[in-house]
Amino acid sequence: MSRTEFTNWAGLVRSRDCEVRSVSTIDEVRAAIAAARARRCTLRVAGTTHSHAPLVQADGGIIALTDGLSGMPLVDRGSAVARIPAGTKLAAVGAPLWQAGYSLANQGDVDVQSIAGLIGTGVHGTGPSLPSISASVCGARLVVADGSCVDTDDDRDLLEAARLNLGLLGVVTEVRLRVIPAYHLHARDWSEPIAPVMERLDDLIHEARHFLFFWEPRTDEARCKQLHPAPGPVAAGVDGPGERTDPAYRVFPGDCGTPHTEMEYSVPAEEGPACFWRIRALMRERFPDVERPVEYRTVAGDDGWISPARGRATVAISIHESSDRPHEAFFRTAERIFREHRGRPHWGKVHYLDAASLAAEHPETWDRFWAVRARYDPEGRFLNPHLRAVGGV
Repeated sequence: MSRTEFTNWAGLVRSRDCEVRSVSTIDEVRAAIAAARARRCTLRVAGTTHSHAPLVQADGGIIALTDGLSGMPLVDRGSAVARIPAGTKLAAVGAPLWQAGYSLANQGDVDVQSIAGLIGTGVHGTGPSLPSISASVCGARLVVADGSCVDTDDDRDLLEAARLNLGLLGVVTEVRLRVIPAYHLHARDWSEPIAPVMERLDDLIHEARHFLFFWEPRTDEARCKQLHPAPGPVAAGVDGPGERTDPAYRVFPGDCGTPHTEMEYSVPAEEGPACFWRIRALMRERFPDVERPVEYRTVAGDDGWISPARGRATVAISIHESSDRPHEAFFRTAERIFREHRGRPHWGKVHYLDAASLAAEHPETWDRFWAVRARYDPEGRFLNPHLRAVGGV
């Protein structure tokens, strides 16, 4: 345990002079919660700190999950459900699942996050038939603000809130995810000018299980990727240039790149192309110094209480800027465009919306989510200033 300055991966979200506790057992989690309660300070949980929003920021305490709260996934073959310790990194899940004969239905292009962090912020991959990873959550265990251990099997509302929870319900210690039989993916990567990509965008999206592109502002080209299930490994030399076939968990991840910050908005699928063109024009005309790419992905609609894809097929558009460069003017201007296309923000990335705007995006379930939070953390132990503003509490 130490007092230190704690920062996220990008180095832009800082907690100054906070108490950082590395925890490896349930008893140590309980002790950290009790200490925060005694000091009347807030407590947040850190996975790999890849959130760009100020989620892992606290005036008193931060819990860092260690190897004791990570480990091998255990699969119930009858139900095809994997029990995974919450601190386990996504990169450590694929191989043991594969050995057991299973895979995750989808992944994003980054695999460094903890499992708790994935569901805490609603991480997703790409594919018009595939929702976020949170939609695969069928159970979880948590240590809540009074130090007791609870299981979502005992409270349906807790399960719904836990699927995408922002770290507001307590310390998640185990996640149960639905998995599917193990599969290979054939990947094809290529680059070409953005205009022809957008002209045949619908075909590119629907002729493969997964499609995404990164638009490069310096070249006006799109780096495209299509992934599609394959019956098995391909013999050496059969895959063409820019192609490969491997177990799915090896194909999904890309490179995190150098430290940067991000804003991502989920817009209705039919709004995606028009929104992208406006973001491109904004960058070329008003922010030509931004050299980081724009990512374009698809996400299936789901029923998550505060999910950005709730109730609608979605296109997720991500913008980026280097950690050592100013980003706020660019992000705030882009956010106005996203909002004009009915966009909802990614919870783990930068946004500037207030509680009223966010509540309006989830009129049927917003209050239910925050009521569950209040029931399990009535003193607001797991709140911080950002989350108080988000929830209007």
